[in-house]
Amino acid sequence: MTDETTDVLIVGGSMVGLAQALFLAQQGLRPLLVERHPEISAHPRAQAASPRTMELMRALGLEEAVRANENPHAHYGDVLQAESLTGAELGRFDGPFRHDPTEVGSTGWTLIGQDRFEPVLRARAEELGADLRFATEMTGFAQDSDGVTAVLRDLRPGAGDAEHTVRARYLIAADGSRAQVRERLGIGRHGQGTFGRQMNIVFHADLDPYVAGRAFFLCFVTNDRVKGVLGKLGGDDSDRWVLAPSLPPGAGHEEYGTQDCVALVRAAAGVPDLPVRIESATSWEIAAWVADRFRSGRVLLAGDCAHVMPPTGGFGGNMGVQDAHNLAWKLALVLKGRAGPGLLDSYEQERAPVAEFTVDQGVIRYLQRSGLDEASAARHRPETTVLFGHVYRSGAVLAEDDRDGAPVEDPTAPSGRPGTRAPHLPLVREGKEVPLHDLLGRDFWLLAGPEGGAWESACASAALPTDVIFHRVGAQEPAETVERFLARYAVGAGGAVLVRPDGFVAWRTRELPDRPARTLSEVLDRILARPPR
Repeated sequence: MTDETTDVLIVGGSMVGLAQALFLAQQGLRPLLVERHPEISAHPRAQAASPRTMELMRALGLEEAVRANENPHAHYGDVLQAESLTGAELGRFDGPFRHDPTEVGSTGWTLIGQDRFEPVLRARAEELGADLRFATEMTGFAQDSDGVTAVLRDLRPGAGDAEHTVRARYLIAADGSRAQVRERLGIGRHGQGTFGRQMNIVFHADLDPYVAGRAFFLCFVTNDRVKGVLGKLGGDDSDRWVLAPSLPPGAGHEEYGTQDCVALVRAAAGVPDLPVRIESATSWEIAAWVADRFRSGRVLLAGDCAHVMPPTGGFGGNMGVQDAHNLAWKLALVLKGRAGPGLLDSYEQERAPVAEFTVDQGVIRYLQRSGLDEASAARHRPETTVLFGHVYRSGAVLAEDDRDGAPVEDPTAPSGRPGTRAPHLPLVREGKEVPLHDLLGRDFWLLAGPEGGAWESACASAALPTDVIFHRVGAQEPAETVERFLARYAVGAGGAVLVRPDGFVAWRTRELPDRPARTLSEVLDRILARPPR
């Protein structure tokens, strides 16, 4: 007999777990999240929210809240390479931009440490009804064909390590790269493995005289004493910084005392007698691997539990947020009985190839500092492609052709084909221009051409297994938007495109069929893995 029940149990309460709780709560569910640590980590770890992550935050109405909490010393667009802060400059290259210069999306990067981003996710998840329990550890679990029974331990002071059981219909493992859930399931991993370790040293020192008025997002330092990344955490009047030096494989921050950390900071600054106060230090593994499976029965893996990549590019944590977004609407439809359980098979089918591709791109960027061979350099893809160019192939996509089978396409020249992210489009709703992706989240959308009014009654049909919102492009949009829609989505004036809640094209038809309501019903049944009617 279990003590409580929940639809979804999430194990892990950092960036990915909190995002998963938020996205599920947005879908009208009340997930239970457990995290063994008593609070959100004070270490910045991931340093930026990508344009795709920010696109998801915009749809939740959280863009302003996230930007309001960005790093106080955020400088966009430049990454400095130098021997040290006072040493010779070795070069500069483009870093994150606050606005999307390619106009693939409606927003850009936000330079926000994980320690600042996670409280925003937590607050909105709780506001929407998610049950978040810190200082709570899952000590064991067992699954059967109907769900998962987990044992939870209360780690709060005075609780006496009390244990109770919870019965969940599904469990999501977001417990990070150490991945205890994945290991208990016996799911292996593959990839290039471990490159080394990196330490995060949060410290206080007056480095402004040595910055000398230069603006940069991060400073990559390389000399005979230290190789790492230096960045400011506080505002202009703050002396709080972080240094992330590379460590040998197997080494950890425990081997570095306070004076060792001071010496590394002084070497990175290039100031031998610099006054330094160490606040804290931690370490983590730089590795590249992907789990052999993203699912085992009723247990699904997300974030670093499913894939780990080097920090260069800022892809890792953001990939995990997108895992959570991909999974949330599918779980919600299955749990509400609007989709068959086979819809969840599409999670691994879609996210695993994207993970393989993105891990490789992270490795390429990591190795660029030491020189790439020609084969690796040839695989390098632009940042916009890595973030927005994913091509899904699964049962939740009614594909038209496979082309070359590549996991991505160039989103600056979108095909609009099923399996790709819906190209950015400004729609007019209630007299106001709104980017398409701002409107997505819970429902499917059917975008029809200017002569596709017959689709409206099809979307209102009682025979549909789930809600579909109809929008005729051209009802209020200007001619240039109509032309953009027809060209980017490759449909005719009477055609239509079905966009999933996660913003990916599920299906399209270039012209109006004879029986649009029946066609749409059959399409949704296939996408949602429902038995034929």
